[in-house]
Amino acid sequence: MKTALVLGSTGLTGSYITQLLLQDAAIQNVITVNRKPSGIHHPKLTEIISRFEAEKDLAPFASVDVIFSCLGTTRKKTPDLQLYRKIEVDIPVSYARVALTKNLRGFHFISAVGVKPGSGNFYIQIKSEAEEALKSLHIPHLHIYQPSLLTGPRKEKRLLENIAAACFPLINRLLPKKWMRYHSITAADLARGMVYISHQPGQQHVSYHTYSSIMQFKNS
Repeated sequence: MKTALVLGSTGLTGSYITQLLLQDAAIQNVITVNRKPSGIHHPKLTEIISRFEAEKDLAPFASVDVIFSCLGTTRKKTPDLQLYRKIEVDIPVSYARVALTKNLRGFHFISAVGVKPGSGNFYIQIKSEAEEALKSLHIPHLHIYQPSLLTGPRKEKRLLENIAAACFPLINRLLPKKWMRYHSITAADLARGMVYISHQPGQQHVSYHTYSSIMQFKNS
């Protein structure tokens, strides 16, 4: 029976993952770390109210088997670049590093489509830094998810994303197979795909997942 940690459990994808894990018979304990109470109560859930201090937060737990990192922000919401980097890079890496001392076997990280080192795009470059930092930790099984546009009922309004979401149903139908990585995906489907993949036997140390491999749960 596994202990799972969710970072960003009150966000769009993280909230779906948390609910799936709470219903999952293979998961014994679910740990979430939030700045404010989520209002969720469940016998399997341990919610830590914290400023994201990994060593302190994970000290009470003998083991953390799998982590789902769903943290993310926007330049509008977080204009301070140092804080932006902390949320996107430093926090996920710090929890992975501490959890490796507690039998961590799998780490599932939400990145973005098109991420590669040396990009001139700040958002893409930060995601690349996070990917490279996580790979340097040699986690037994690191899964990096690179979705395109994520759709779903967000708490905050994002005008450009809302416009894109309205256009993507048509774009999705026109995409050739070789460009399927750019197919939009709902946060609910991304969450289902991540939880499904977390239960599959791991063969590679680092695995990348785009739209097609994320959606493989529908064929199971």
